[in-house]
Amino acid sequence: MASSKHLFLGIAAFLYASSWEVAQLPPPSPLPATRSTCASPAASNPVGGGGIFTHIAIDPGVYGKRDPSGLTVFGFSQEGQNLPADPQVLAMSPNIVPRAWARWDRGGVQPSDYKVDYPKQAQAAGITFIGGTTATALFRDEFPAASAFNEVVSCDATGQPVFHSAMKFYRGSLASPAYRQYLIGIGEIQIDGGVDGLFFDEVDFSYQGSTSGNEDNGDEGFDDANIADFGGFLCGKYPKYSPADWQSKYGITTADNLNCSKSAATRGRTFNYRGYLARNGWQASPLNRSNPLAAEWGTIIGGHPEPQNGTFTGTYTSLVYWQDIVLTLRNYARKKYKKEIYITANGVFPFVDFQTIGLWGGNPDGPGGSSVNYCPLTADGHLDGTQSLLAAFMTMKQRSARIDGRVVPMAAFIDWPTDVMTDYLSLPASEKSDYWRMYLPEALAATVYLNMHLADTMGDPTATQLGLMPLFRQTTAFYKMPAHAALYHNTRDLPGRVTASVANIGTNLTQLSDGRTVAHLINHNYSQGFQEQDGVRVSFPVDKAPRSVTLVSPDYGADTPVAFTYSGGQVQVTVSKLVAYVAIVSN
Repeated sequence: MASSKHLFLGIAAFLYASSWEVAQLPPPSPLPATRSTCASPAASNPVGGGGIFTHIAIDPGVYGKRDPSGLTVFGFSQEGQNLPADPQVLAMSPNIVPRAWARWDRGGVQPSDYKVDYPKQAQAAGITFIGGTTATALFRDEFPAASAFNEVVSCDATGQPVFHSAMKFYRGSLASPAYRQYLIGIGEIQIDGGVDGLFFDEVDFSYQGSTSGNEDNGDEGFDDANIADFGGFLCGKYPKYSPADWQSKYGITTADNLNCSKSAATRGRTFNYRGYLARNGWQASPLNRSNPLAAEWGTIIGGHPEPQNGTFTGTYTSLVYWQDIVLTLRNYARKKYKKEIYITANGVFPFVDFQTIGLWGGNPDGPGGSSVNYCPLTADGHLDGTQSLLAAFMTMKQRSARIDGRVVPMAAFIDWPTDVMTDYLSLPASEKSDYWRMYLPEALAATVYLNMHLADTMGDPTATQLGLMPLFRQTTAFYKMPAHAALYHNTRDLPGRVTASVANIGTNLTQLSDGRTVAHLINHNYSQGFQEQDGVRVSFPVDKAPRSVTLVSPDYGADTPVAFTYSGGQVQVTVSKLVAYVAIVSN
C-alpha cells in the first residue's frame, strides 16, 4: 500500500505460535519512563548523535550480496498469503515475482497464515519468490489493547492518531522501535517460510496526513517518537547553536525544552515540538510556511525520499528507520539460514537489491518534478502509443543512482488502485497487448524491468481473463533466452545519437560489459495499432568497425544478421521491418 516488555510479549504471543520454526525477536529498545500517547520513542539518538545524512552511520551489512543479474522478466501477481500458487505465475515462469503476497492488517501476522508451498513451487520452477508487507498501514485490530496501539501509532500535530477513512486505517510510526520490531517480526516469519526476499510498501507514508478524506496534507508523523528524533536531529545539524540562536532563528524558548547541551545520545530528545506548534498557532497546519521549523522537518512525496536534502523526514525515514529494518532482516537470514535475501520497496530507496517503483499519477518523474502519464490515452480513450516513456524510465534509473549511491537494477509495475491501472484496464483488448509490446521493451531499452501484470488483490481482471497469457508466455520466453537477457544487464547509456529515416521512433544507445553496442528502436507510429515501418535506415556511432550486426526483436521469428556499412565512426543498417521494437546489436 505499507518497545516496552509487555508490548513485546503481546506481539510474540499472537505472532509466533507455529508448527514450523519461527522468528525470535531481539530485545526491544528501552523506553522512557513516561508512557506515550502516540508512538513511544527510542531511548537515544542514532549512533553518533544524529543530524543530516553525513552524520548518519551506515552499517556495511545493510547492503545485500545476492546477485540480481539473472532477473530480467518480472511478473506482478499478488494474492492472499494463504492461497495456493497463482497458476499464471507457474505458466508464465518469469524470473521473479516481486510481491507474490503482502501482509495486510492481521492477514499475515502469524506463521499459520502463510501457504508456504507457494514459494517452494515457484523456486522449483526457477522463479524468485518475494513476499512482503505494508510498512505503515496500521489497523486498529492489529494492536487491540489501547496502550499497545498508542505505542506504535503515528499522530497529527495535536497528538491525535490520524484515521484514513477511505481505507479505514491509521499509520504506524517507523520512528517507534516497537513498530519497527513488529514489521521485522513479520519479515522474519516470511523468511522462515522460505521466501527469497521481501517487498515493503508505503515505507514513508507515516507523514501523509488526512483532512476530511483529503489525503496528503502532511499533518501526520508528529508523534512522540518522531519528535524526540527531530529534536536530536536539530541539535546534530546545528551543534554550535546557543539557546539565543535557537530563539532568534526559530523562536524556540526554554518552554519548548530543546536541550542541546546533553550528550550526543540524548541531546534534543525532550523537545516539545507539539507544544511549540500550539503556542504559535500552527497545530492545524504544521507545515505552514510561517513555521520556520517546517523547512527543517521537510515534506515527503511517497516512495521518493530525499535523504540528502537536509531535512528530518528526508534523512531519518530512509537512513535511520529503513536502515534498521533492512539490516536486521538481512542479519537474521544470514545468521539463521546462512543466506542472502533480496529486499526492495515501493519507490526509490537506499539499501535495496533492486528498486521496484509503482507507476501512479501525481508522481514526480517528469521534467521539473512534473507528473508522467504512464498509460497515455487519446481523447477518445484509446492507447496513445505516440507517447514515449523512455525519458521517464531514464529518470527513474538516474534517481536511483542518486539516492542509493550505487547502480542497482530498476523495476517498475502498474500500481493499484491507481489512475494508471484504471486507464490500462479501460483499453480495448488489442491495445492492452500493444501496451506491453511497446512499453516493456522501451523500459528495457533504459535497463528498467517493467512487470507484466498478472493479478492483484482488488478483484481486477487477471491476465488470463484478459486473454494476455499467450503474449506474456511468448514475451517471457523471448527475454529469458540468455542471448537476449544479456542485452539488458550491466549496460551503460551512451551519449551518441541514434538516427532513423522515419519519424516517431524512440531510441537509446547502450554499451554492454563485453563491449558490444546496442541501438534500441521503439516504434511510436501508432493509431489503435502499430503502423509497421519498413526499410528504416538507421545509423549510430561505434568506436570501431563491428565484426557483424544482428537485429533482435520479439516480432521476428529469429535473430537476424543484417548487412551494414561503417564510415566516419558510424554504423549504417537498414531495418527491413519495424513493428514494435528492434534492438540492433553491433558485435
